[in-house]
Amino acid sequence: MPRIPRIPLPSLPARLKALPAPTIRIISLLIVVNLVIWAAVGIVLHYYPAMITPAVLSYTLGLRHALDADHISAIDLMTRRLIASGQRPVTVGTFFSLGHSTIVIITCIVVAATSGALRDRFENFQYIGGIIGTSVSAAFLILLCLGNGWVLYRLVTRLRQVLREPDPHHPDGEEDEGGEDRAAMDLQLEGAGFMANVFRKVFRVVDRPWKMYPLGVLFGLGFDTSSEIAILGIASIQAAQGTSLWVILIFPILFTAGMCLLDTTDGALMMSLYTSKAFARDTVAILYYSIVLTGITIFVSAFIGIIQVLSLVQNVAEPEGSFWDGVSAISDHFEIIGGSICGVFLVAGLGSVLVYKPWRRRMRRR
Repeated sequence: MPRIPRIPLPSLPARLKALPAPTIRIISLLIVVNLVIWAAVGIVLHYYPAMITPAVLSYTLGLRHALDADHISAIDLMTRRLIASGQRPVTVGTFFSLGHSTIVIITCIVVAATSGALRDRFENFQYIGGIIGTSVSAAFLILLCLGNGWVLYRLVTRLRQVLREPDPHHPDGEEDEGGEDRAAMDLQLEGAGFMANVFRKVFRVVDRPWKMYPLGVLFGLGFDTSSEIAILGIASIQAAQGTSLWVILIFPILFTAGMCLLDTTDGALMMSLYTSKAFARDTVAILYYSIVLTGITIFVSAFIGIIQVLSLVQNVAEPEGSFWDGVSAISDHFEIIGGSICGVFLVAGLGSVLVYKPWRRRMRRR
């Protein structure tokens, strides 16, 4: 029997090979889910062509909302924290966005079902929910800022120790085969001091990616962005026009699909960035790289947390002045800040790779 020739399969591009397999799998899965949702929605829109524009708008609003600064900060910070505890999480953004969108879906159902009966009371719910959601978001980000500050301190301390104690068997600064394992252990900076014990107890509540779901629910109570208000407005208008509740559900579902895709991608790529093998078997390189990224997360979380505290004060006390006008302007453009945060992480990641070798040569000369 003649042998069937093997057909070689195309290999992955070099850039994709650099990504961990779990990252590629979760992003690919979310892309497939989005395509399936759009295929199902396309069947519905065939019978309701007038809803094509609001459907596309709903999906776009989900993509936009995923770039809000509080989303980016919470996902990146929690990813960093779980990695420091020895995990390799790729679904932090997935569970966070699912929890966040749960509130949007439930509220859309209520608004569409009542079709005006509760619409007048929604403003009060939005006000109370805004206070709760913003308070939880600000407290969480500031707390993570403090926790990552402790991690940064331990990283810097460890780097100084490594630089003072070079390996005599490797004068060129390269680690042996076990260096990668030791470098990975340097990221698990739990410590035994008082502050470490305090933060360990605090973060024990969110010690798995799936526990980001209830946190996302709390964040979603805010309804403090134009994206969420717009999707509720779309549902309300369609309900007033007599559209079926089941058809109206495509809007929050599309919103969820878009938001979940980008939030998951953000969390998975941050995991890949934090656990990069570019500096494998080099303890100094991994510590250096981790210090750069952790420093950025601390600055971002502090900035966003402070802005949210000021926004909370502004919503409750209603102060006036140019300073508070600036706070309002920043709060109204959180998606721009979120996109900027993604850009900063990308630039810092590439920049740290370029700067590392000259910095390392300078350290060796010392």
